[in-house]
Amino acid sequence: MTRLDRELERVLDPAYLSGLADRSLDDIRAMRAECQAAETAVSFLRRLAQGRLDIIHACLDRREAGASAQDLTALVDELPAIIGAGPPRPAGPGRLPVRMAPDMEDEELTSELDQVLDAGRIGELLTMPEAELRDVAEQLAAMETRISNHRRALHEQIDRLQAEIVNRYKTGKASVDGLLA
Repeated sequence: MTRLDRELERVLDPAYLSGLADRSLDDIRAMRAECQAAETAVSFLRRLAQGRLDIIHACLDRREAGASAQDLTALVDELPAIIGAGPPRPAGPGRLPVRMAPDMEDEELTSELDQVLDAGRIGELLTMPEAELRDVAEQLAAMETRISNHRRALHEQIDRLQAEIVNRYKTGKASVDGLLA
């Protein structure tokens, strides 16, 4: 279990928000910051998984179109368009991340993703049998779905924490003057 998995388990536990009304404003802000840091890591992993999945789909599409299976140069030339286009994303409000990438000192952050398809194996995609490509795509899609579910749950936690902060200002339990001190 990675450090991120342990952090997700902790901040997504229903007990994490218990007694919120009795916590200090500083504690609630710290909890929100913890959830935002986890969301940054999860969003980063999701983007990596989606990018790798987009590349696999491009390889499969090239094969179906009869392109040379060994033309790595052509695939590399197409990478900006592949990553930029990708499959259609579901409609929704979306959220712009506060930070685009987590602190990368945690090497195990991408370990699960790398077990499915690391940088070395990306270079082998053109020579992989189609069945193996499809298997890797299924694994990445399942991982992306799980990561997206974590991300959505983190957004719900952040929203609840933010709502508590806003409520305290609205009800006078917190003062803007406290921010300026």
